[in-house]
Amino acid sequence: MTKPNIKSYILLFILASIWGSAFFNYKIVLESFDFYILTAGRLFFAAIFLCLISIFYKKIDYSPIFTKDFYVFFLIGIVNYIIPFSLIALGIDGMSSGLAALLMGAGPFYAIILSNLLGHDKFNKFKILGTVTGFFSVFILVYDQVYLNQSSSFYSVFLVMMASLSYVIGAVFIQRYNKFKNQTISLLSMSCGTLILAPFCIYEMATYDYSQFKLKSLISLIYLGIFSTALAFMMRIKLIFDNGIIFMSQVSLLIPIFGVYFSWIFLNESFTENMIVSLVITILGLMILQKGYKANSLK
Repeated sequence: MTKPNIKSYILLFILASIWGSAFFNYKIVLESFDFYILTAGRLFFAAIFLCLISIFYKKIDYSPIFTKDFYVFFLIGIVNYIIPFSLIALGIDGMSSGLAALLMGAGPFYAIILSNLLGHDKFNKFKILGTVTGFFSVFILVYDQVYLNQSSSFYSVFLVMMASLSYVIGAVFIQRYNKFKNQTISLLSMSCGTLILAPFCIYEMATYDYSQFKLKSLISLIYLGIFSTALAFMMRIKLIFDNGIIFMSQVSLLIPIFGVYFSWIFLNESFTENMIVSLVITILGLMILQKGYKANSLK
């Protein structure tokens, strides 16, 4: 791993904007398709795009298919794609896309707890304070949306929170197998995820009511596949390999901001004062958390 440079921060900013735009596109896709087609379609278009890249740039190594490590790509496909994509699709159907973006911002707080449990990292006073602050922001969101406004169910909130946790677990698997190129991991794991979901998707398409089809849903699905999956996860893996999970996790500082902004621009979603307060507290918690990481690196 190397120290982040200006290119690393630009890549982080682009990644946050792409992922922040995914949430309102989820809403548009779900106007025509269910979560099976959304998840499988997202992976399918991502895999097709990466296959085309491999033809022209030849940066993807297919040899791991014939090694004992091939099961890893199925594992990453499940934990890093199928589970979180499905959970977000199921959860966001019962809440605003802006709220989903805010809940996904809690990822680094799960990451520090998981790293501590696995012995990869240790708590210090800043990490404890940052983690407590982060989960306090989640409490404010849940209280505001589930109990005060009753605009979301606790079940929907729980699903999106578990999606965030699944991404963190997926990042741990990816970092363990950094001997493979990021393009190789992306294509093979996405292809494996597509193969797993193919039977369910074929069944859904066979029974699909085409009268509910909307072109904008298909366009959003293709966007999710190419930009929010193929390109975004290649950026994510590159940042993990080059600068580590700690640096990459800072993307969560920006995702809620982009997510809330895009939801307001494209879906005209309204936001409560408590959601804005939660956003500020989340960013504060992440800043404290980063200070904790820096404190460890100085020792």
